[in-house]
Amino acid sequence: MSVWQIDSTHQPLLKGAEGDLLLVRITVEAHLLEDLLEALAQAPFPINPEIHHHAEIESDGKPAPGVHVEFPVWRQRIDDLRAIVASQEIEAHFSITSMLDEIRAESAA
Repeated sequence: MSVWQIDSTHQPLLKGAEGDLLLVRITVEAHLLEDLLEALAQAPFPINPEIHHHAEIESDGKPAPGVHVEFPVWRQRIDDLRAIVASQEIEAHFSITSMLDEIRAESAA
């Protein structure tokens, strides 16, 4: 894996054999957190989740307590990840961003 490769626009990339490194945020209602973590444990690749409580999800027009579960994943693994969560019939919202963009945003804050 080349972490700080430079592309043709002279921008650093976080890239490996399985594509770009992305940050996945999966948001679920708080009562579904354990189910989500059990589903993620079935992944054929390592996942080291960071859990953020106190997120809010709009459910039937009303805010509901939610949880963000974040972790890095290679682009090629996104479909596997979605399939794992869908197979457990967990209602979840996925947000996917470039890990490099996330690092830049954090360092700018």
